[in-house]
Amino acid sequence: MSFRAFIAVDVRCGEELRKAIEELRGYGRPLKPVSPDIVHITLKFLGDTDERIVPEIEAVMRQAVADAPPFHIGLVGTGVFPNARSPRVIWAGMQGAEPLVKLASSLDEGCGTLGFPREKRAFSPHLTLARVREGHKPDLLGFLQDHQGKEFGSFTVDRIKLKKSVLTPSGPIYSDVIEAAL
Repeated sequence: MSFRAFIAVDVRCGEELRKAIEELRGYGRPLKPVSPDIVHITLKFLGDTDERIVPEIEAVMRQAVADAPPFHIGLVGTGVFPNARSPRVIWAGMQGAEPLVKLASSLDEGCGTLGFPREKRAFSPHLTLARVREGHKPDLLGFLQDHQGKEFGSFTVDRIKLKKSVLTPSGPIYSDVIEAAL
């Protein structure tokens, strides 16, 4: 049996982050804001994953965190991917995220040995706030200017998790499969 999976860091959504997500809801149909209850940082998307290799994924995760102490990240400012003319993702930026880059690289390499495709682009630490629905080009300039340099809180990264994702019409449902502590 297989399931849709990814490896991530859970983020507790504080008041300032909730306000920003709520503000994005005001854009209506063109945007699909994330649910504050499931905010996370994806380190490695796996896609369809055979349950039988979960122990091997766990070994890759444990190897990735073996020498990594817990670290602190600040959420600061906003931006879009790929650019402001054709935004697809609205995100909050990060300070102190260099250790995430190392973790993502190690996970990509380790999962590559298990047959998962390697990432074509370098990992860019960010926290997704909303996605732009296909066919829409909302004017986000005001939102981006209002939140330039804004601090959305901070958190400590002390574990990574393999998560199962079930897509539903009302949004994804995530559950933890395994975790590895830093």
